[in-house]
Amino acid sequence: MFENNYVLFDVGTNWGEDSLPKCANDPNVLVWAFEPTPQLADHLRRASTNFSDRYTVVPVALENFDGEAEFHIQNNPGMGQNSLNTYNQDAVNNHWDRRTPEQLFEFSSSSSIKVPVFKLETWINANLPGLDHIDHFHCDTQGSDLRVLMGMGDYINLIRSGKVECARDKESRLYNESTNFVDDVCDFLESKGFKINDIQSNDYLGNELNVYFEKIK
Repeated sequence: MFENNYVLFDVGTNWGEDSLPKCANDPNVLVWAFEPTPQLADHLRRASTNFSDRYTVVPVALENFDGEAEFHIQNNPGMGQNSLNTYNQDAVNNHWDRRTPEQLFEFSSSSSIKVPVFKLETWINANLPGLDHIDHFHCDTQGSDLRVLMGMGDYINLIRSGKVECARDKESRLYNESTNFVDDVCDFLESKGFKINDIQSNDYLGNELNVYFEKIK
């Protein structure tokens, strides 16, 4: 199933800007899109109709535990900050330069739903026991990326390259429960035999960063 295919894990897929075009344009790409937001999961299924045999939507949240949890829906139609974690309003007010009522409103949650939560180690064991490589691992879970990586167990060794989002530091972290800081993410990846290729700002304030990495041993 996986031989000669490019395997992409898209964790926190949102609208699928990264994985949908790649799968649509390359018949050798296999995608597993992890997105717990019901509206977004429905969108991904509709948008991948023509290649649904290669694009699998998985409507669960990933973390470093198995169970069920509250998933918070953002007050923004883009829903780019839906998360298992809750907003850190002190950081929003002091580090995110949001001053108008409309902007502050977007940095809050409109509702929450119960969603199933898995460690990737558990999920892969149950659903993809023959998985032997992950060509690219894209992870943007709004505050939980490091814990997602930790929840992979030995499957982290299957990743060939990846990109994860993290916070610059504790003071500017957007989510209360986040321990997803750039230094800790880089230290963890390097301890698992990855090289950090680049770190780029994900917002104009530099509060969130994208870490690009690849396997070296």
